[in-house]
Order: sequence, then C-alpha cells, then structure tokens
Amino acid sequence: MDKQLLRQKLKKLRGELTEEYVCCCSNKIADYILSSDEYRYAESIMGYLAFGKEIAVDSILRQALADRKKVYVPLVLTDTAMTAVRIFSMTDFVSDRYGIRTPANPGPGIVPSQLDLILVPAVAYDRAGNRLGMGAGYYDRFLAQASGVITCGIACAALLQENIPCDVNDVPVSVLVDENGIRRIIND
Repeated sequence: MDKQLLRQKLKKLRGELTEEYVCCCSNKIADYILSSDEYRYAESIMGYLAFGKEIAVDSILRQALADRKKVYVPLVLTDTAMTAVRIFSMTDFVSDRYGIRTPANPGPGIVPSQLDLILVPAVAYDRAGNRLGMGAGYYDRFLAQASGVITCGIACAALLQENIPCDVNDVPVSVLVDENGIRRIIND
C-alpha cells in the first residue's frame, strides 16, 4: 500500500480511537519515558503539543520543566520548515494556522543537533522505528539535522504496523514507546 493510502487509512483509524484509550496510552507512555535513562540523562528535551487524537506528552513536558530541564516545542516557520523553541511553562499558548497549540511568546531556538532527546509524533510507526507522519515532511527535515540525538517515537499499539513504506528522506527513530513499553532500535 502506498504512503498516501496508508496515511488516510491510519488517520481514519486514529480518529476512531476513544478519548479514554488515547488518555490511557498517554499516561502509560509518560510513565515509561519519565523512568527511562533517555529522559533521566537529557538536559534538553523537545516535545510536541498534541493535536486531535495524538498521544499527549504534556505531562512529560511539565515534569521536565519541574526537573529544570530545558524544554522545547516545534514552531512552524514556513510551509516546509519548523524550528524548536524553548518554553518556560505549559500555559502560554495560542493556536497556529493549523489549529495546533504553539507558544504565544516563544523563547530562544536551538539547533536540532544540540538537543538530547526529541519526542516525535506520527500517525503510525512500524517496529523498526520508521514513521508515517502527516505528510508535510516537517519532522523528517528537522530530524535529518539531529544527528546523534536520541529520537523517541511516540505511538499507540493499535496503530503499530509491520512495515511503513520509506523513501530516502524518511528518518527512523532510535527509540519507540507505546503503552506496552520501550523498544530501543538499532538503525544502521
């Protein structure tokens, strides 16, 4: 199945997930991440501000702020580019042109390769860490600049696939977390 058809199918399936299931997955995933070495040793963390029925990482970002880590979230710059900007609280957001929460007063940016841990959303992942995003390529372009950074795919088991079609621009994650646990992936 090609990427576009698979994306449509999985977005429809994600839309049918119950709020209770998504909330339960978000809580379990947060527990796994917060108790991981990847989180423990990270000084700078990039998360995202969940939209629709994406798995939420707000509780991870709140805890990272409480733990005095540097916390970053995406800020869309153009139709093809995003950057990571620092936030200092989880309360000062506005909706961007896509209806996604974005910092009202973004802090300084950071070069992707200077982050320690990036929490990466997706429509779906496969067990090898390949991701199927929303189709605009923001994260693939961003992650291509994050060499050496631990990238943590956030998934729910209901949407895990055996294989996601990949092309040369796709960047797999190094760690995959769903409500059943953490998988560390070795990518060549």
